[in-house]
Amino acid sequence: MRLTLRAAAAGTAMIAAALLGGALHAQTQQQVDACDGKGNVPLDTVIGGCTALIQSGSYAGRDLSTVYVIRATAHQRKGDLDRAIEDYDRAIKLDPTSATAYYNRGVAHGGKGDWDRVIEDYDQAIKLQPNDAAAFRNRGDAWREKQQLDRALQDFDQAVKLDPKEATAFAYRAGIYLRKGELDRAIADYDQAVRLDPRTAASFQGRGAAYSGKGQWDRAIEDYGEAIKLNPKLAAAFQGRGFAHQRQGELDQAIQDFDQAILLAPDDASALALRGLAHQRKGSLDRAIEDFDRALAINALDATTFYNRGVAQSGKRQWAAAIEDFDQAIRLQPDNAAAFASRGAAFQRKGDADRAIQDLDRAIELDARLAVAFAYRGAAHGMTGEWDRAIQDYDRAIEIDPKNLAALYNRGLAHSRKEQWDAAVRDFGQAIELRPGDASAFRNRGFAHQRLDQLDDALADFDQAIRLDANDAVALAFRGSVLQRKGETDRAIQDYDRALQFDPNDAGTLYNRGVAHGSLKQWDTAVRDYDRAIELQPRFAAALYGRGVARTQMGDKAGADADLAAAREIDPDIGK
Repeated sequence: MRLTLRAAAAGTAMIAAALLGGALHAQTQQQVDACDGKGNVPLDTVIGGCTALIQSGSYAGRDLSTVYVIRATAHQRKGDLDRAIEDYDRAIKLDPTSATAYYNRGVAHGGKGDWDRVIEDYDQAIKLQPNDAAAFRNRGDAWREKQQLDRALQDFDQAVKLDPKEATAFAYRAGIYLRKGELDRAIADYDQAVRLDPRTAASFQGRGAAYSGKGQWDRAIEDYGEAIKLNPKLAAAFQGRGFAHQRQGELDQAIQDFDQAILLAPDDASALALRGLAHQRKGSLDRAIEDFDRALAINALDATTFYNRGVAQSGKRQWAAAIEDFDQAIRLQPDNAAAFASRGAAFQRKGDADRAIQDLDRAIELDARLAVAFAYRGAAHGMTGEWDRAIQDYDRAIEIDPKNLAALYNRGLAHSRKEQWDAAVRDFGQAIELRPGDASAFRNRGFAHQRLDQLDDALADFDQAIRLDANDAVALAFRGSVLQRKGETDRAIQDYDRALQFDPNDAGTLYNRGVAHGSLKQWDTAVRDYDRAIELQPRFAAALYGRGVARTQMGDKAGADADLAAAREIDPDIGK
């Protein structure tokens, strides 16, 4: 409650006049001065002076009411709201026309969070003084606390009308506009509040929030910065500025601001959650999870933080922990489509396609334009070999979000599995346009070109994949196979050698290198490669056949016959 006390209307002149009528109990001028607050005396001294005047029996009616108001105000300033309310009750009983008593009792009830009684008191204060702008302002604030924003707005309108030079009413009304999403009106009122009182940090902080709502991050940062200059302990301004920096991708600056906000308000779950999100975007998943843990220890009902922690756990491939967090997010927000989609993705990564599809169906039912849900469901259908359904889902994801990189890439893979090589080339090409540094997209497009016998295009893509990732064993092996087909056997063997350095247990690459050595009539070396390939995959018919051919060339008829027979037992058509 942001209400302020009002001094009693009468002071020493009234009290001194009462003395002329005589006293039932002795009074001193010191007691009179104390009750009147002369000389900036301590509150206990004011209370003692007023108590002496009340007990004197010299005052009655409106005069005694005023003394009770003065003592009540002192109790209120000490934080003793119950005693203050008792004195205001007595004052109002003695003088039902005391607008000040109603006004201040309203402030006391506000301190206790009793908003209905606050409003009743300001109703009376306004009835007695219908032009009191502050009473309208304070009643409006009580309506705001009760979430009755339209009634609050009516009172703030009246307060501004009665006193257009009072900055606080403009700031309060701006806050209502901000909560109602009427951001331009909020900014206009904050402008007026700042013009009338440029030293109030809260007005700059509120205007910063309004600019954030409009996505005008630079102006928001400027206002939050001014608020912090005026009040370096205003945690909300640090948090707001951190959020604005985060939205601009300035993650280090965001984290610095969140650090300060948390230092000032260690129990603010939202600041911890936002810092966790910034760490998550930086890839610092452990630190993100630590912040989410702390935030949830403070507020265990925040579905968004459970969701974000689940995303962080997914980033660490902690699928079980991620699913638990998404479970909680869904329990708290049963219509949270993103949580169903992410839980479905986690089930898919765990290998549970059925539960994944069930969750993703629900996500799409809740939000038919959630592109990631279609993309994840496409991947789940791919797990079960339902490539047509996978492609349908990827089509829908891309229709909703033409720049959905994962959907384009995965649709390319699905087209590849269906041997629709032209379509695969197109999809990987679009993926490369969106992320030119993706080595795997070049590698997969190169493979599609290779299958279309577009060997030069394939070679160019494999070259680029290897430039981007010199340790990509698959790209090296694929390039080796293209070079081999082009007759550049020595270069092919070099690529196979490098590929096997990174993945020495790739039976396919060992087989291809054996074929390359065989084409150079290096039969011993070829046999060694076939041996290793067969050791890794004992039913590798092509390797058995190749070794049989090599042994034939080496004069090992018995070994050759055994290999060729074993190969034909696995694949009767081999060698035909």
